[in-house]
Amino acid sequence: MRPRIGITSWHHRDDEERWETVLESYSRAVLEAGGLSLILPIASAEPALLDAYLEAIDGLILTGGADIHPSFYGQIVLERCGEIDEERDRFEMELVRVARSRDLPLLGICRGLQVVNVALGGSLYQDLSYRQETDPAHQSPREQRGEPAHGVAIVEGSRLAEILGVRELDVTSTHHQIIRDLAPNLTVNAAAPDGVIEGIEGAGCFLLAVHWHPERMVARHPEQLALFRALVEAAGKSHRH
Repeated sequence: MRPRIGITSWHHRDDEERWETVLESYSRAVLEAGGLSLILPIASAEPALLDAYLEAIDGLILTGGADIHPSFYGQIVLERCGEIDEERDRFEMELVRVARSRDLPLLGICRGLQVVNVALGGSLYQDLSYRQETDPAHQSPREQRGEPAHGVAIVEGSRLAEILGVRELDVTSTHHQIIRDLAPNLTVNAAAPDGVIEGIEGAGCFLLAVHWHPERMVARHPEQLALFRALVEAAGKSHRH
């Protein structure tokens, strides 16, 4: 039986209608890695509803998307903060906390890395320009969003290093927010040359997040599928237990 991997959706407005959408590259990567993709519509953060969602899946992917409201990490909205979806923020923050309490395998991608960090007690820079030494290459133009933009160094002995089997990697970069304060109980597993945190992980059951977009890279860089395979494998073990 394929492990069931929940993939968070995001809101998209079209004229007067609002859609809950997911890029097909997420679900296709999960399917190629041996999992079964289940899209999770954004819902209220009621404990009973979150429990019902997490009962239905064996692993979780937090996808990319809009900025997180700074109030979730004790700040006011600054000028260079981007589009915000507080309904999604509340849902995903609580989803992370409940998933962690259940030891549910979790993979965060881009915004997903930021959500994991904030949900577990960390903070963000609302724009990379607020960190003086940051390379603008982190914010690739839209037309280059699937192309590698800079390198990352992967920490020896980390779970990420074990999964990918390399110490250096060229990755995509389409984010303008970055980690400021790392959440307690998380460790850095990858960093860009300018020191920006590009990957984090937690002890215990599978918790891994990266700032790049492996789902966009899989077609040309199949080694990125290893991240999805690792999640699916952990989800399979979780399901059997």
